[in-house]
Amino acid sequence: MNKLVENNENRKAEILAKSKKAKKDEGMENADYRGSKIGVFVYAGVAFFLMIFSMPDNMNIVSAIASLSFAWVVGGTFSYYRFTKEKFYLVCVIASAIATIAFALMAVLQ
Repeated sequence: MNKLVENNENRKAEILAKSKKAKKDEGMENADYRGSKIGVFVYAGVAFFLMIFSMPDNMNIVSAIASLSFAWVVGGTFSYYRFTKEKFYLVCVIASAIATIAFALMAVLQ
């Protein structure tokens, strides 16, 4: 029984050492995946909003595309912030959200 526990501990140490040597961070990969999912939903929401308001007249396409681009950034960086809790990512989320709203309003109101 003692030998089994010792072997198990050695195996855990070996796995941990391999994980530390690996260049990939599974947490950041997971955050990237979740960010892509959130980005798609935010992107789709903004795209739907822009489509509804573009029906009556022509809208500024450049502002609409900028709004969609910033919407994608909001989704991607939000999950990085949730994973790392770094203030840099929070600032990026807030700035991108403001830019998304501003460009969407510019596209609709012109």
